[in-house]
Amino acid sequence: AFASAAVAPNNFYGQLSTPSGMQPLVDGVDDKSDAVRHTDSDLCLHLPLPTMSRSSSPVRSFGLVAMLGSAFLFSIMALQVKWLAQFGTFELVFWRSVFMLAGTMAVLVYRGESPIGPSGDWLVLIARGVAGFAFMSAFYSAIKLMPLSDAIVITYTSPVITGIAAALLLGEAWGVLDAIGSVLSFVGVVLISKPAVIMRWFGLTDEASTAPFAGTMAALAAAFLSSSVYLLLRYAKHLDAILSVNYFAFVGAVLAPMFSYASGEAFKMPQGFEWIELASLAAISVVGQVLMNVGLAHETAGKATAMNYAQVVFAYIYQIALFHKSSDPLSILGAILIASWGGCALIKELRVQVPPRILVGASRQEARLLDAD
Repeated sequence: AFASAAVAPNNFYGQLSTPSGMQPLVDGVDDKSDAVRHTDSDLCLHLPLPTMSRSSSPVRSFGLVAMLGSAFLFSIMALQVKWLAQFGTFELVFWRSVFMLAGTMAVLVYRGESPIGPSGDWLVLIARGVAGFAFMSAFYSAIKLMPLSDAIVITYTSPVITGIAAALLLGEAWGVLDAIGSVLSFVGVVLISKPAVIMRWFGLTDEASTAPFAGTMAALAAAFLSSSVYLLLRYAKHLDAILSVNYFAFVGAVLAPMFSYASGEAFKMPQGFEWIELASLAAISVVGQVLMNVGLAHETAGKATAMNYAQVVFAYIYQIALFHKSSDPLSILGAILIASWGGCALIKELRVQVPPRILVGASRQEARLLDAD
């Protein structure tokens, strides 16, 4: 849920006057006030509209801290997937789904709500569950097949994909900054994956630094599937969050064993401390999601997107400190280009937040000058 914004009207610092003259509307403001600008025959009253204020500075700082905590926990989740190499991709998806399902079912039972939801929403709930299962499977596969940082960076092209898809399917705005972010992200993916065909054009044919093709495809698939989940949730905004996650967990618990068997993946029964590791995988994901929701309640989407890219920094730290694998310059440059989408999101947000101005009785010439400020 988003925090309700409080309307904080700006100070009214103008006065109205006419060629015949009138008294100021506000005491203490004389005819020389900068708020009143005269031309030869026109009167211009420059008034900023009331602006929307989210909250006080401490609360806003808490929102940023919550987003940073969410990014950190999601990076820990990715690190756990990389660390639990003894379990296959679909088995990890299965156990995470089982523990998540236990939690969501407990909440729904406590609230006295049906776990199957309204009959009219079954189709979209099932679609959300299938898309979530597919995303998790692709993301976990990418983490296992690629360096941790590369897998996370490529997967984080999803905001760009979501923006394009939302413009095409939902009619949402898609402007110049979105196009710039898309191009930068595409170039970043190329620099990280280093496809041999493209690298030969520039005389860079180091096969050792080329990312695994299967891992790159899995990361890109995860990015597209993440966008599909977002679009489904945007389409069905009325869905209860717990019910939606419940379907996600249920579908994962059902489909994961089937895909594990079909792919010939060995299914290993957890032993001892491994149970705690698998349970924490689900718990950390849930807490990370909660912190993200808290952050979004106190911060704008642009800042949340930019802060989320802190996962990339954490991933590089883990890769170097724990797995002792460094990244080449092209991969680092690619990560910077993809993460620059966070900067584009902030610029878009700042452009939207510029308060509109009302010009009362302004001449056309002065209106054009003010708009050019």
